[in-house]
Amino acid sequence: MNGVFGGNFDPVHIGHLIPAIDAINILNLEKVLLIPAWISPFKEDIETTSFKHRLEMLRLAIEGKPFFEVLDIEGRRKGISYTYDTLKELREREGDVCLLIGEDQAEGFNRWRGWREIVKMVDVYVLRRKRTPKDYLPCLRLLRSKVIETSSTDIREAIRNGELLDYYIPDRVLLYIKEHGLYR
Repeated sequence: MNGVFGGNFDPVHIGHLIPAIDAINILNLEKVLLIPAWISPFKEDIETTSFKHRLEMLRLAIEGKPFFEVLDIEGRRKGISYTYDTLKELREREGDVCLLIGEDQAEGFNRWRGWREIVKMVDVYVLRRKRTPKDYLPCLRLLRSKVIETSSTDIREAIRNGELLDYYIPDRVLLYIKEHGLYR
């Protein structure tokens, strides 16, 4: 079985990748499918880096890692990226999958389009990144992954401030960000 892990990934960092590896190990997944959103339904008014750049950074981050795969499903579909639609398409193509979400996503899961259908369709695991877990809907399963206290917002701010980010982001991604002048 594969895990499905979506998000803006703006940019991808260890706070995304390490919990995804933990999910592979704990759930005995074949791989995790990383899916960048075209437009997040909860971030429609927030400016994000172009899909092309976010997709390429993900590809660079997982290069040589066969336990990860990047899919551009939501980029091909365009429009608002609803997980329900993506899961329906993936289940037809991949068969049995599970959904991996972050704690920030779990807090508002009951506002997701089709959330009741999602939990009937797949098991949903919350990748714990914070030290104090919160109460979530009972249909969500808590996956105790390693605690990585960082976010894409933190990373973007650190880049703007000229801070060192070695080990927070894969080297190839950091080089790509510098070459393309992203987040300045």
